[in-house]
Amino acid sequence: MRTISRVSLIAAVSAALVGSVALPATAATANSTVTVEVPVGALSISAPATAALGTVTPGASASVGLTGVQITDDRAGVAGWSAQVTLTDFVGVNAANVIPATAASYTPEAATVTGTATVAETPASDLSTAKTVQTATAVSGNNTATWNANLSVLAPAGALADTYTATLTHSSL
Repeated sequence: MRTISRVSLIAAVSAALVGSVALPATAATANSTVTVEVPVGALSISAPATAALGTVTPGASASVGLTGVQITDDRAGVAGWSAQVTLTDFVGVNAANVIPATAASYTPEAATVTGTATVAETPASDLSTAKTVQTATAVSGNNTATWNANLSVLAPAGALADTYTATLTHSSL
């Protein structure tokens, strides 16, 4: 009987020790709600401030390269965008002398893109009304697109000697 008691006692003590080691300690926890905001920014465009077409003979074309036109999309979203150009008529120092904006064309090169956007260029002629020249699709988050373009104007055969000035406007939508 003693042998059975010793074995029972050893088994009971072993079980008590194993049970006390295997039971987890009670832990206290606390949760914190953490937030961060990604603000909505703006869609902006920049272009060279001036461009000189040089001289042109009546009935011929003059061209100028525009370097570094850029759209910056800081809206942090998925909406696409487009870039448009429009041109006023070229008006001479003598305001009666005009080369119409319908005689101008704008040829953009492929854009260099940073961020996520697929940008496609579209040449445009008759710049008297706004024409889309770059379009971004598959946008995700902030992005920029930078391109160069060629602006050309055909002087009418009857153009008179004068210095003509026009305004080329780049806009983003």
